[in-house]
Formats: sequence, C-alpha cells, structure tokens
Amino acid sequence: MIREMNGARSIYLDNAATTRPTRLVIDRMAEAQYECFGNPSSSHTFGPPAKHALDDARDFLRGTVAAGSIVFTSGGSEADYLGIVGAAAKRTPGRVLMSESDHPALLQCSKLLVRFRNHVSQLPVTEHGDLAPETLFDALGNDVRVVALMHGHNELGTLSNLHELIELTRRAAPEAHIHVDIVQTYGKLPFDFDTFDVDSIAVSGHKFHGPRGAGFLALSNTANIGALQEAGGQEGGLRGGTENVAGAVGLMAAAEEALSHQAWTETHTRDLCERVFDIVQDALPNATRLGNPDRRLPHILSMRLPGVAGETLMTRCSAHGVAFSVGSACHATDTGEKKKSKKPSNPVLAAIGLDQAQAREVVRLSFSGETSIEDAEYAADIVAEETLRLLKSAPRRETHGKAKQSKGAGADEGAKRR
Repeated sequence: MIREMNGARSIYLDNAATTRPTRLVIDRMAEAQYECFGNPSSSHTFGPPAKHALDDARDFLRGTVAAGSIVFTSGGSEADYLGIVGAAAKRTPGRVLMSESDHPALLQCSKLLVRFRNHVSQLPVTEHGDLAPETLFDALGNDVRVVALMHGHNELGTLSNLHELIELTRRAAPEAHIHVDIVQTYGKLPFDFDTFDVDSIAVSGHKFHGPRGAGFLALSNTANIGALQEAGGQEGGLRGGTENVAGAVGLMAAAEEALSHQAWTETHTRDLCERVFDIVQDALPNATRLGNPDRRLPHILSMRLPGVAGETLMTRCSAHGVAFSVGSACHATDTGEKKKSKKPSNPVLAAIGLDQAQAREVVRLSFSGETSIEDAEYAADIVAEETLRLLKSAPRRETHGKAKQSKGAGADEGAKRR
C-alpha cells in the first residue's frame, strides 16, 4: 500500500490552516514594498504611488464581493471582531447570537461584547456542526443586535444553510446586523452581497494563497459599525494605523488567481476529498466522515478513525512527509489538581456530541489547487497504512483472566458509512 519513498517528498494537506502564497503574490508584494514604500497619507511625491496601489487593491477586492466598502485588517480574526463588536457598539445593548461550534475568532468576541453590556447566546448545533434554522428562529427577537454566522466550517467542512438563516433573521430581527465569516469560502465558492443579504463579511488572505497578516472586512452600503481602533483615522475612521500597502497588493493578486480558477479548484479539491476518503474507508471500513453529507466545503476532509489517536497518527504520517492536522488535542482539565474529563478540550467536537475518546480520533486533511491526485493518493495510502499499524499494535485488555481485544480495528463496527 505504501509506495517507494522519495526521501525529499513532502505533502502538505493542512490548507484550511494556512496556504502557501503563490509566486505572483510574492513578486507583487516585493515590488510594492520597494516601489510604494511611502506613507499613503503623505502629500509629498512618495505618498501618491502608495495611495494609488492601496486604492486599486481596495476597489478590486470590493468588486469581488459587490461590497459597499472595504476595511483592510490584519486578517480574518480582526475582521470578525470589527464586524461583530463594531456593529454592537453602534447599537443599544441587547443580544448577540452565534453558535457553539463557531471559530474562536467569533466566540472570543463574547468577552468584549459583555463589557459593552450585551448578552451573548451561543446556540447549539446539529451533529454536523451547523446551526439549524429552527434553532436560530427560536432565538431571534427584536432585542437581537447582531447575528454572527460562518459560511463554511473550518474543522468539519460543513457548509451552512446561509440563505435560510439570513431570511429568518431578516424576518424576525429586521434591525439586526448580520455578519458572516467567509474565511474558508472566499476564492473557493461564489459569494457576494447581491446574492446574500448580509451586512459584513470577514476574509483572510492566507487562506487562499495570499499573504499572512492581511485580510479585510467588507461592508454593505447600509452597514453601521463603530471603530475599535481609531488612532490616525485611516480606513474611513474604522481602523487607524499606517496602511499595509504590500499586504493589500498581495490580497488583490491572490484574489485574481483564486477567482480566475475558482470553478476548477472547487471541482479538483472536491474530487480529492472523495478519492482520499474512498481509499481510507476501503482499508478502514469503520472510518467515518464528519460534517454535513449534503452541504460540504470542497477542500476539507474531516474524519474519525476509531481506535486511533489522531495526534499519534499525525506524528507517524509526518515522518513519511505527509502533513495534516488533528481535530482535537484533548487533555485532562487542570483545576489545581489533575482531573480526568470526558469532555473534549475542542469545543467544536464537544458541540457535535463527541466525547473525549471519540474526539481524539479525529483528523482533518485539507487540499488546495496545488495538491496533485498522485500526492493525495499517496497520502491516503500512508494514513490508511499507519492507522492499520496502530490498530494492530493496540494493547489488549485482560477481562476475568481472558484476553479481550481493545478498541481497534473492530471498534465501532456499527458506524455508518457516509
């Protein structure tokens, strides 16, 4: 099953965490750093080139999502903060809704929202990690100030039922600001303000082969948010500080490439996910795929491999040059003394009903347009082979003097194949 190894071979399958910037992005940024080093706010001869480059990037990126305006940020997390907390800051205190399985960039907004005297409700999710329309509808009301949603889930790969969630919010809480995190979908799936009736969206450059430390918050023409960092009044007064011109140029270059190949990349990565899971499940019938089976991101494959610790599997596969991430790094809860907890340390996996042991068995592979079918198949072979080796070497438990096979190859035999 394992092919002959080339000592220098390495396969990167953690593209949901970060992607490698393309040569075009690097070259455009390097040129901007050198040629447009002046401060965009300066009125002397070195200021206008930088301002023009910044404005060109802003106009292009605004057009990609048909937004009313763009605020450049340091990435998706800051864009989420500005979109959610900034919207709440311009309204009287009330309720802010998000889900239990949301990215920490959304959930961590709670601390600041509470300081502004808002009440944050983290709504329960389905077994697939998405927010059910009926759950959202029951929570909506005239006192809801902001509704924060994720378009695509970074860990599970679930694609939200966004149209229905937006429609319900507009009907039951018409004055609420709707913010959507599209960090995992920008450049991979179509999205614009003409299609989705939302107020703000968050984008991060390093998720679509752009620069790290650069992103943007896109706003509708009617969005009303307050600044969290005024400083020098840049970015329309919504984010002070000297602008990152090279970062903006890099974002534009990455967007140009991603959007021009979007349809091909979507099909390619979706095929890779299906192929890899088929190979793994053929060798490991108990393997299950997490996330909504009908609504999935094309590039994320989240799997549970019963009987195997994902962390151990990740380390062993890494030794073969195959890199991916684990779904949960579970550990004992430390409250002054070591106590074992059955709840996963990963809130996402806890939210979908996995216990600590089950959560430890989750791994996530994520692909990009740069991933070849040969590399994907090779990685699948490595994952399957190393999983089988771990299951074979799993210790046996003694029960009343008789050897009993521990959870391993025979674990969860009733698990449904997806």
